[in-house]
Amino acid sequence: MSQSPVIDQRLPRHVQVRDELMRRIADRVWKAGEALPSEERLAAEFSISVGTMRKAIQALEQEKVVERIHGKGTFVTRAFERSSMLRFVRFRGTEQQELPSAHILTLETKAADDVMRGKLQLRSATEKVLYLHRSRAYGDEVVLVEHIWLPAKRFAKLESYLKRESPPLLYPVYDELCDVVVSRAVDELSMGMLDAPDAAIFGVDPATPCMRIERTMRDHVGQVVEWRVSFVPANRFYYSVEIR
Repeated sequence: MSQSPVIDQRLPRHVQVRDELMRRIADRVWKAGEALPSEERLAAEFSISVGTMRKAIQALEQEKVVERIHGKGTFVTRAFERSSMLRFVRFRGTEQQELPSAHILTLETKAADDVMRGKLQLRSATEKVLYLHRSRAYGDEVVLVEHIWLPAKRFAKLESYLKRESPPLLYPVYDELCDVVVSRAVDELSMGMLDAPDAAIFGVDPATPCMRIERTMRDHVGQVVEWRVSFVPANRFYYSVEIR
């Protein structure tokens, strides 16, 4: 059982409870995909009304930390199930929900430069990053090239694993191997040109127009856990969004 909550008494009660639930999720009291206790049980633990507990959980739901499934309960979200880069790719396999193969081109631990430290919010100038350069393909057709930077200390177990394996999805591996649960992604899209090395991977001419997708991924407590820059040739790019 979790220890008694230590929370800021100056905040509204539902915010206090929301913060404590967030802390427990970050501490993996409930893992990704796992159900939270019922609102009634949590309300009794915190000595609050069910309505106040529901308000706290709704705040977590709005932040996409948890999700409600009608008739089943409230679950810690699996961000990798809704954050795939493949939604930016127009290709036959995406229509059938096929996963493309992943091919690791570069894998190394190295010193972080100023840009990497800033993007990953590293505090020490001596901290290192794990850099991963990989391509994603359907058959012999490359549809995505990714450059990924991770805090080396937090992902200490990952490098040796990726020397043996090349999984199509990384976020489940972060969770299972490194106890890092990704929660929130910010994607920034811009037009650009492919440089010569990445163009060669796609089999197109250098300076071919492309979409550049920069992603910053955070865990449940807001710490940056991944910085990723992906490229898709303009003629293979696709994006659809529904606004209600």
